[in-house]
Amino acid sequence: MRYIILCCLSGWFFACSPVTTIYLVRHAEKSTTSSTMMAGDMDLSAAGNARAAVLSDSLSGKRIAAMFATPLQRTQQTLQPLANVKGLVIKQYPATQVASNALLDSLSLIKGKIFVIAGHSNTVPEMIRHLGLPLSFAGNIPENDFDNLFVITIKNNEKKLVQKTYGVISP
Repeated sequence: MRYIILCCLSGWFFACSPVTTIYLVRHAEKSTTSSTMMAGDMDLSAAGNARAAVLSDSLSGKRIAAMFATPLQRTQQTLQPLANVKGLVIKQYPATQVASNALLDSLSLIKGKIFVIAGHSNTVPEMIRHLGLPLSFAGNIPENDFDNLFVITIKNNEKKLVQKTYGVISP
């Protein structure tokens, strides 16, 4: 009898263990006419702002604990509509692969929370590969591809990736 109760309790414990979810996106479409384009820090285009609004609508019902973006305008602006809805401040991390991987590693250790990270065409896929998860493509995200929403879930140290799209489909 004790064995049966112990098995039921352990099954319940593992079924109820907290799931950490990390939503990972590349910044939305950037402007090609931005006054800051020469410095490499471009604002979002009209299409990018529309995509950021769709991202906000898509994730506004989630209980997001924190949001992270590089210091560049395009990543900040991609998350800003969602940050406004959720009343959160976007935390910055350096736009380097080492810093991106370190952020992902530290968030992976936090149990039962939901996070959103905006990165770049080169850092986002490498972050996913850093966790040992396979992607449907090799290399960086193509330059004209902005509609990917990568959902990483971690439960009992088991990591899974679901690759979705949001907003207008990229060409």
